[in-house]
Amino acid sequence: MTQLLTTIKEIASFKVLKSILEELRLLREEIKLLLPQEDLEGYTNSKEIKQAYQKAIKKHPPVYGNS
Repeated sequence: MTQLLTTIKEIASFKVLKSILEELRLLREEIKLLLPQEDLEGYTNSKEIKQAYQKAIKKHPPVYGNS
């Protein structure tokens, strides 16, 4: 009985967390619309910036969608 209650609480917590993450994703998309996208061509070290970004994405991949 205790295990069942624990499982139900874990499922409820997971659903709440999933809902929060979905809301954050939607808010992030809205903020993206307000902020202009920058072009790296004007920077003298644009290759380094791009490489650092790609390295960061590999190390800390973004989370998208309902995963």
